[in-house]
Amino acid sequence: MLYFLGNCQMDFLSRSVARLGLPVAHNELASPMTHASHPGGVPSALARLVREHGLDDAFNGRRPEDQFGLPRPEDAPALLVLNLFHETAPLFLHNEDGFIFHMNPAAWRTDPKLAAWMETHCRPIAPNPASYLTRFGQFLAHVRERLPDTPILLVTRLNHYPAFGPAPHSYLENWATLSREAPAHFAVWERELGVRVLDANRVFAGIWRESGKTIEAHCPFLKIELTERDGAVVGLHASRDVEHVGPLWAPLADKVAAFMETGEIRYEAGETAPPEWNRPWRPVVLDDEAVIDRFASERNYPWAEAVGSFFMDLTRDRTPLLAASGEFMPVCHNTLHMIRAYGRIFRNPLLAAFCDAHRPIAEAFTDNGPLYRADYLARLDEIRAHALR
Repeated sequence: MLYFLGNCQMDFLSRSVARLGLPVAHNELASPMTHASHPGGVPSALARLVREHGLDDAFNGRRPEDQFGLPRPEDAPALLVLNLFHETAPLFLHNEDGFIFHMNPAAWRTDPKLAAWMETHCRPIAPNPASYLTRFGQFLAHVRERLPDTPILLVTRLNHYPAFGPAPHSYLENWATLSREAPAHFAVWERELGVRVLDANRVFAGIWRESGKTIEAHCPFLKIELTERDGAVVGLHASRDVEHVGPLWAPLADKVAAFMETGEIRYEAGETAPPEWNRPWRPVVLDDEAVIDRFASERNYPWAEAVGSFFMDLTRDRTPLLAASGEFMPVCHNTLHMIRAYGRIFRNPLLAAFCDAHRPIAEAFTDNGPLYRADYLARLDEIRAHALR
């Protein structure tokens, strides 16, 4: 069994490894601090809370057994793969027992007893982004102590090269700064804990050279921050999500499978950062025909690439293209975020037609649990209401 620990990146990677015919398991983690705060397993107070209040779906996929558990030595995996996963907010500290955990606040909005328990026994904490790598190293040390003979493979994050603009963004807070000191930590973990490091930058460089595509096709999701005054948008800041890198997982899976066979990490000659990554980013605007082609694909990344392109030319409103295509959009919070922002820039009642066409698809989507579904539908309703205001 190959055991993957981390956020959605490790989920994507584990699925790609499974397609190679290898047995895999994946668990989502919330913070390096959760396990370190209570390495003996799920705290009894939290386990009792989950049992009494029926909180199985209250952790955004990061179950208490994932936050506090690791494989037992007798069930040690053939390989443990993990990444520098971001810390999931909010995190709470239990005042009496000192354990740290993540829970979705939506869980107690309709449960006064649970809300009272949280208020009495817990307080929110904000980890210092600057010390993340130190916390992660402490977590790795716990993992190594638990699994002394298990090979451990650490998959790195993409660095924030200028060509990955606008303003490359990772969900791991402060990664642009941390990435400069990370190699020194990697060297210590390799030397003292026997961890092997798989460089995602080098693997992505090989993909980039072979594909000939722009960053927009590989990393299409934009985080949009708007400044509004008197109901009008007066400022916009866009940053590119370089965490969800669609084509990265299959080549990384090949590296993992090869490591299983040889115990070595090998890179091809072309797997080095190309010079153009250090050049300024240039925006790409898709014409209407290219947008329609991507919408017709009914796939996440082409949809996000098309919508993201809207923000590169705000001289005209392209809402009619969305209105005609809502039934083809797959459920995706990241793309919906961009559509919400676009609807605030161009308040067009036609966007309500998009919402109406997309809603049945969203209602039928249950993969990420009821809280995800409810949040998504609420955002869709908010977009519709604003369009018709």
